[in-house]
Amino acid sequence: CTFYSTTFPFTKGPSIPKMWIELLNALCISLPIIAFASPATIFLPVFFPKLFHKTSKNTNDTTTTDNEVKVNTPHANTTPTPPPLIEMPPLALTTQMLQCFLFALYAHHFRKWTLFAPNSIGFALGFAWSSLYPIKLSPPAASSFLTPWRIQYVVSLFVMAAGGMTIRRFPFLSSSIAAVVGIIMCTYPLPSLHRAYRERNANLLGSTSMNLAMMTCCSAWVLHSSPWVEYDVFVLVSNAAGVAVQGWALVIRVCIARRRGVNERELTPLAPLL
Repeated sequence: CTFYSTTFPFTKGPSIPKMWIELLNALCISLPIIAFASPATIFLPVFFPKLFHKTSKNTNDTTTTDNEVKVNTPHANTTPTPPPLIEMPPLALTTQMLQCFLFALYAHHFRKWTLFAPNSIGFALGFAWSSLYPIKLSPPAASSFLTPWRIQYVVSLFVMAAGGMTIRRFPFLSSSIAAVVGIIMCTYPLPSLHRAYRERNANLLGSTSMNLAMMTCCSAWVLHSSPWVEYDVFVLVSNAAGVAVQGWALVIRVCIARRRGVNERELTPLAPLL
């Protein structure tokens, strides 16, 4: 689900109705923005828990016996649920920040505003997600992911600075690096699939909304890069990998939910709003 440049040769496939092409182009522009914003389903409940999580109440009904009037006297024991914390790895966030910045840089250099607009939004969101990430990490996640986050964050800043300094002399370098980083972004759950299934912790895969948004976005780009629209084997294979990994992540979510007996609506932290 990345905005690829025309650095790679395209081979025009069989003609299909122009209306469908325009619709597909619109999807390929709008769906990445939704995917870039989807980590909000992780961050909003974490930073604003009162808006998304209610306290649980235990009511004990006491009833009189014999000829007395039955009266229900609920004793509400309000037990606030612990605030949610981030458990996912940082890879999806740091790669979004880096890839969108490099593509926005490339697009600005060549005045490709349809390419610049969504990637600039994606960079702003990715920078926000990546910067806020360590603030609300759960203790187990901090022990596993805090060091990788530091490395990824610093490397991303270095690559972004290098891209800004070389964009005039080597404009296609930024887009090429961004395309490679985009593959990692599309398949970010891959390193955590086995661990998530073993520990029965779907939070390691991000949110359900993140997986669905990325899979839908990659699917649109698979169609766009097929021989029927604008054939590009690199775009096709990389986004097909994203569809496969995100789809497998959703399958693992279902398996975890069934094994733990979790209701389907508990798979996403924003379930009450969806």
